[in-house]
Parts: sequence; C-alpha cells; structure tokens
Amino acid sequence: MWVGLLWMALSSEPEVVLLGKHFFVSIDLCVNTLCVCVILSQRFPQKNCKWCGPGGISRRVLLVKRIEGIMQTPKAKTSSLEVPQKKSPATPRTRQLKTSGSENNSVSPNPASRTPKDRSPKVTERRLSQSPATEKKRPSRISELETQLAQLQEDLKKAKDQLNASESWKRRAQQEAEDTKKQLLTMSEKFEESQQQLMELSSSEDVRVQELRKVSHDRDKAWQSELEAMQKQHSIDSAALASAMNEIQRLKNQLEMVVESEASQTKHAESAYAELQGLRLELTETLSLVEKMKTELSDTRESEAQALELVSKTQKQLEEANATAEMLQADDVKAMEACRSLSLELEQSRAQVKPLEELVSKLQADPANICGKTVMNPTGDVEVLQESVENEETKQLKAKMNLLKHEVGQLKSALEASETRYQEEYIQSTLQIRSAYEQVERTKLESGHKEAELEAELKKAKNNIEELRANLMDKETELQGISEENEGLALKIEKNQPSERESELAMELKKLEHDLAELKASLLDKEAQLQSVAEENGTLWKEIKKGEMEKSKVNDEAVALAETARAAEHEALMKLGYLTEEADKSSRRAARVTEQLDAAQAANTEMEAELRRLKVQSDQWRKAAEAAAAMLSTGNNGKFVERTGSLDNNYNPIPGNMGSPFSEDMDDDSPKKKNGNMLKKIGVLWKRGQK
Repeated sequence: MWVGLLWMALSSEPEVVLLGKHFFVSIDLCVNTLCVCVILSQRFPQKNCKWCGPGGISRRVLLVKRIEGIMQTPKAKTSSLEVPQKKSPATPRTRQLKTSGSENNSVSPNPASRTPKDRSPKVTERRLSQSPATEKKRPSRISELETQLAQLQEDLKKAKDQLNASESWKRRAQQEAEDTKKQLLTMSEKFEESQQQLMELSSSEDVRVQELRKVSHDRDKAWQSELEAMQKQHSIDSAALASAMNEIQRLKNQLEMVVESEASQTKHAESAYAELQGLRLELTETLSLVEKMKTELSDTRESEAQALELVSKTQKQLEEANATAEMLQADDVKAMEACRSLSLELEQSRAQVKPLEELVSKLQADPANICGKTVMNPTGDVEVLQESVENEETKQLKAKMNLLKHEVGQLKSALEASETRYQEEYIQSTLQIRSAYEQVERTKLESGHKEAELEAELKKAKNNIEELRANLMDKETELQGISEENEGLALKIEKNQPSERESELAMELKKLEHDLAELKASLLDKEAQLQSVAEENGTLWKEIKKGEMEKSKVNDEAVALAETARAAEHEALMKLGYLTEEADKSSRRAARVTEQLDAAQAANTEMEAELRRLKVQSDQWRKAAEAAAAMLSTGNNGKFVERTGSLDNNYNPIPGNMGSPFSEDMDDDSPKKKNGNMLKKIGVLWKRGQK
C-alpha cells in the first residue's frame, strides 16, 4: 500500500509552490513528499487507524499541517517607502490522474511492475476521492496570486503617476525660467526708458537754468535803471547846488552892505556850525555802517566759499553713490550669472538623477530576474557573478549619490555666501544713501539760514539808504531856508551899509561849501558801495539757486538709484528663493533615491537569505526523500521506484505501471509498522532541517 501511494505521488506532475511574496520556486521532491503525507492522511481509513484509534486521524492531520506551515515561508517585509517589486506568478497546474489506457501505452522503467488489473478497486476509489480535495486547495492559491498581481498593477500605476508628476514639474520649471527671462527683458526696457527720462529731465533742467539766467539779467537791468535814476537825481542836486553857489556869489557882493544884523548873523553862524558838526557825526556813522557792510560782505564771501565746498562735497558723495550704484549693478549681474550657473548645475544634477532612477528601477526589476534564474536552476544554486555585478552597481550608485549630496551642499553654501554678500552690500549702499540724504538736508538748512541772514542784511541796507535820503531832503530844506535867509539878509544889506564882518561870513560860507562837497563825495562812495553790494547779492542769489537745482538733481538721481537698487534686490531675492527651493527639491529627490536604493539592497539581502534557506531546505528534503525512497524500496522486497524529470514547464513525467503489492493484503500488520517507522524518520529529518 505505501509503495503504491509513493508511486502515485511520484507519477504526478510537479507542483508550483508559493514561497514568499517575491518569487516562486518549483521543487519536485518537496512537493512529492508533501503529497505523500497528504495522501497518507486522506487514503488511510479511520477504522484501521493505529495511532488515533477509531474515530479520527488527528495526529496525521497535525503532521500534515505542520509540514505545510513549514513549506509556506512568511512573506517578505515591505519597505517603508513601498518599493515596487515585480512578481512572477506561475499558473498552478492541476494534477491529472493517469488512466489505465495511458499507463498501458507508456514504458515502465521497472520490469517488475504489475498491470492495472492487479490493482484493487479500493485504491482506485481512494485515488479518485483524492483529486477533488487537492483541486479545492488550488483556487485559494490562484486567488492569492491574483491579489498579488492586482497589488503589482497598483504599484505600477503609482510609479507611472509619479513619473507624470515629475514631467509636469519639469515643464513648470521650464515655463518659470521663460517667465523670468521675459521679466528680465521687461526690466531692461524699463531701465532704458528711465535713462531716457533722466536725459529729458536734464534737458528740461538746462532750459530752466537758462530761464533763471534771463530773469537774473532782467533784475540786473532793473537795478541799473534805478541806479541811473539816482545818478540823474544827484545831477539835478548838483545843478541846484551850482545855482546856490551862484546865489552865494551874488550874496558876497550883497554882504558888503550887511552891518545891522551882526547878532543874528552870529547866531545863525553858530547854528550852522552845530549843524555841520551833526553832519560830521552822521558821516562817521555812515562810514561805520560802510565798514560793517564790508565785514558782512567778507562774511558772505566766506559763507559762499563754504557753500561751494559743501557743493563739491555733495558732488563727490554723488560720484561715490553713482559708483556704489554701478557696483550694485555689477553685483546684480554677477548674481544673475551665479543664478544661471546654479540653474545649469541643477539641470545637470537632474540629468544625473534620471539615470540613477533608471538604475533603481533596474535594481527593483533584477530581484525578480534573480528569482526566475534560481527557479530554473535544478540544483538550487544562486549565481554569484550576478550578485557581484549588482553589488558593484549599488556601490557605484552610492558613490554617485554621495557626489550629488556633496554638490548640493556646495551649491547651498555658495547660495548662502552670495546672500550674505548681497545683504552686506545692500546695507552699505543704504547707509551711504542715507548719509547723502542727511548731508543734502543739512546743506538745505544752512543755505536757508544764510539766505535769511542775507535778506536781513539787505533790509538793513535798504533802511539805511532810506534814512540817508531823508537826511538829504532835510538838508535840502535847510539849504532852501538858508538861501531865503540869505536873500533877506541881502535885502537888508542893500538897505544898510556893509560891515566889517563880511570877510568872516565869506570864510564860513567857503567852509560850508567845502563840507557840502565832502558830503557829496561820501554819498557817491556809499552809492558805489551799495551797487557793489547789490551785485554781490545778485551773484549770491544765482549761486544759491544753482546749488538748489543741483541738490534737486542729486536727490532725484539718488531716489532713482535707490528705486533701481530696491527693484534689483527684490528680483535677486526672488531668484535666490527659487534657486533654494530647487536645491531643496533636488536634495529631497536625492534622499528619496538613496532610500529606494537602501530598500532595494535590503530586499536583495532578504531574498538572498531566503534563497539560501530554501536551498538548505531543498537539500534536506532531497535527503529525506532519498531516505524514504530507500526505505520503501527495501520494504517492498527490493523494488526500486525511480523518477526523473526537469523543472521545465513542458515537463512530462514518465508514468510507471507500478502496481500496489499491498492491494490484496490491506489488513496485514507488517507493512503498516514499516511505514509508521518510515514516517517517524521523515519527521526527525524534518526537525533537524529546521534546526
């Protein structure tokens, strides 16, 4: 009976056993031994059970379940990053029972095999009852394989979605680069337009300067006309004085006849002397005022020199600000070049990441190929050359990833250094611009104070001129009164005879004429000084206006430079932010690739360990099967059962016409004892293999 069961197991087709999640291995000996145990558990009747007694076969069922649990290895651990791994599901082949006709046509390797007529009907019935039980177990494996195929398809869909997302991200990056180029072109056009506007403003400012010059020229003409009017008035006064002198000469002839009014004449002479002293005091005061005006003119000249120095300083500061602006523009150009170089390096790193991803996918696909090759190996040996090649590829990938990480670190450090330099230069430029603004405001305040002082001085000079004019009018009235008195005296002298004091009066009159001439000369000097002061004031006003115009220009240029610097800074910051984001994304991708490589390496190590374990198990099962076959052959009176086959899918077993020697004497106790001992030995060997 046992020999017949073993013959049925060996004559069946090779089973495909699922071992783990990643690959399939077909081992004929292991499956045949398992089939032997299953057949023993199913074909042995319950009423003749020697181990359990009547009513059950629990020990045999437990043994079969234990063997099945050992054969079904645990599923491989899935990586944290869900690395997609290919599975090669194999379609299970149903076990087909050989009919008597096919057995008769086939050639049996055993010459002592019996015909199917010698078999008992019980064995055929038990064989037919075994086939539906085995066929019930196979759909469950098929469903498991289908679920695994569905998972693999989902993983493939996820990978395709990730590839599509990466391609869309690349397209977006290209579009953003094109947008940045367009923005740069627009900014350059705006910069050219601003330069043209500055040129137009400079031309308009030149026109304004010419208009101001015309206005100043008109004012000078007005001042000259006023001075000519004053000169005409002085000429009229001189003519009046000449007429007065003629009248005095007439009086000289008439004074010879003055005798009676000596007391009145003496009093009049004393009053005239007092008036002359007052005029002398006024002359001294006017001279002091002229000296004060001279000192003020010197002060104004010094202030002008200081203003010119301030203007030169502001011009120097403007030149420095322009130089800083040029430096900032050059730094912006350098930053743009650095950004371009960084973008090129990022593109190169992306191009390097693509082959790395392809290698990762190859590595993920290689484990299935390795498993397939191990399945096709009948001895269970693993090819060492392919493992060494894969190890070398993994080492190369690790080296490439380390280089990429190092390059990303260098790029980040370069970006940080450029950001710090740009911030320092921006701070320096802002400080310089602020200092220039402060100096311009100071110069404005100083010029305002000086203008106020000059206006006050001009008002004082005008007041002094008005006072002098009033004094001249008073003196003219006094002269008219004196002339009238002289006329009255002349009439009296005509009436009276000349006296002895005519000579004294003539001397006093000469003194008065001399004093009047001195007063006229002093007045002319004062008028000349006033003209010079007015001219100097006009020049000062012109210089002040020019300084204000230059300051306004400087302010406008500084504001324009500050705006351009701010715009360039904003653009550079935006570009730096974009580059930092791209660098972070590339570093993240590199990290993902490294994680995928590590996961693939871990999966490779696990698969290698499983392959080794399966190899050891296959060796143990082979030894156990050989021992069982030897024992069965010795127990069957030296009959030897041999089975040859291959692991190919087109394998056709050679059915033997082996008949069961125990079909006639099923109730014999000696073969049952031998088979029980044989099963015990198989269990011991199996436990040793597990250890």
